[in-house]
Amino acid sequence: MVKKPSKSDKNSIKADVIVLGCTLPGIVAAHKLKRKFGDTMDIMVLDLGGNKIVDTKCNVAFQDKDDPNMSPRRMPKYDHTAREILDNVARFYLVQYAKELRVPLPDAIINPGRQSVAQIHLTMPIVADEVNEDQELEEKLPLQKVFQYGDGNTVEFENDFHDFEYLNFLEKFELNQYQTFLDKSMRELFQTNMINWASERKILLYYDQTTMEKNICETLLFSTSREIMRTTVRLVCGAPANSVSLLFYLHQCYRTSSATNHLGGLNTRFREKLLGHCRKRLSNKLQQSVADITLKSISIKEIRTYSEQVILETIKGETTYICNLLAMALKPDQLHNIQVEDQLLSDDKAGLAKGMIPGRGKKFNVQYARNFWTKQGYSGDIFSMRGPIIWAMEKPRMSSTGSLEKYAGLIGYLMVRDDGTDSKEAVLEQLVKLFGEEAATPVSYKETPIADIYIPRCGDYVALRKLTNEGSPKFLEWGALDIFADGDVAAALEAGHTAYLHLLGCLRPQAQSYEDIIVSDWPTFLSGSPVKRWMSQFNVISGIKLTVYSAALLIGIKLIHSYMRK
Repeated sequence: MVKKPSKSDKNSIKADVIVLGCTLPGIVAAHKLKRKFGDTMDIMVLDLGGNKIVDTKCNVAFQDKDDPNMSPRRMPKYDHTAREILDNVARFYLVQYAKELRVPLPDAIINPGRQSVAQIHLTMPIVADEVNEDQELEEKLPLQKVFQYGDGNTVEFENDFHDFEYLNFLEKFELNQYQTFLDKSMRELFQTNMINWASERKILLYYDQTTMEKNICETLLFSTSREIMRTTVRLVCGAPANSVSLLFYLHQCYRTSSATNHLGGLNTRFREKLLGHCRKRLSNKLQQSVADITLKSISIKEIRTYSEQVILETIKGETTYICNLLAMALKPDQLHNIQVEDQLLSDDKAGLAKGMIPGRGKKFNVQYARNFWTKQGYSGDIFSMRGPIIWAMEKPRMSSTGSLEKYAGLIGYLMVRDDGTDSKEAVLEQLVKLFGEEAATPVSYKETPIADIYIPRCGDYVALRKLTNEGSPKFLEWGALDIFADGDVAAALEAGHTAYLHLLGCLRPQAQSYEDIIVSDWPTFLSGSPVKRWMSQFNVISGIKLTVYSAALLIGIKLIHSYMRK
């Protein structure tokens, strides 16, 4: 398929399309192009090395749906309504590619809102008497979630975290108003059709001039509400609020269609990161699909154009790669050592990529001989403002023939320590306060750094959005640039599919099918009336300002009226 070097041109390899990098967006784009064009077009993936993704060792049911050993009772289902699919971009892409690659997804990801029910289904033995099993299941529900204040006090509740029943009236009011305002802003930015890029860019620049920290402080009065939003931003974006653009946060909210579900049981991104076997299995299947068009290469030193072609130069004497269209599927830090021609990447855009750094995240996995929290009436869900645990859930036990895992476990996110040491003692101390002395003696404990999304500097997100959405169709496609790293599987799938559509439009627009376009052709959601928009901006701070201004106006009118009478 790929044109190997001939005797006369032994140091070069030519292809119609080259995907530079084996990141998840890159292999998604290559996989779709290969399925579309087959042997009618030369497509090549350049693997620059790095960590090879291997099959997970987790005991998870990843057999195909037609596997005779897979129990129908334990097979993950994709029984979503159209509204559920349209309301969550992340879940849509996960389901779409899971179906295409025949990879069953854990119920903890697809139906996280019913997580406690799903866990019981998966951990209970299969018995002949279904009636007795359902009765036993009902007796175990509902299970309580736990919220922990900064002072260590706890609140138990059954509903999602984002309801925040423990707050006083004013705190709850301003938090709900703020999240509603973020939702309105997000929908206007990303779910409403804009007239053109110029008008959209003005709105994007407006939101990008403010970091989340500044916006939080200007909008929220109470410290509790502020801390909740700061923790939410850190979990969603992988970085503290003072380094995240408001626009970048709104984009992440758009991908799950709400700013109000990130701390509750409905968030998809938490699970897809914690249950990393989902990413590993999807990546492994995609790598197998493009294995015959993947070539190993040493580092690329220079990317330039010549005679309507893109040329990728390596060190002197090594193979040169030539193509008509290049898709950049690297991580931003991989661009630092590659010299890219100004026509393909200006200095400003190169500086944008250099300014992006991965977020810092850490997850933990603690195992016990039994899930004593369930016996105590808890689901294992934890949200804490005290730390070191920020957010946690019970680790699902998933197996097709009965779980082989001996121990129950809790998995979740930790506050990152600057000294780099682990938080085992502090985590166990926190769990003891939440669940009792039995939490002090785990079977095993492990902390692992996680590769989170890259964080654009405040002010750069607009340029980044333009770079990845428009690019240079004649030579270069930037849409597969892996700005989400391995921490956000659905975002990487979406980026790869979007890059595929861009490449397809450049190569052969008439080849685009309805199925190709419909995946990214999201319907327009109405943003509501101007009155609702204005009401969403009314909070405690704006209410105080309005009261002060009204009082000053009334006093001024009375003074003027008194002066006129005199």
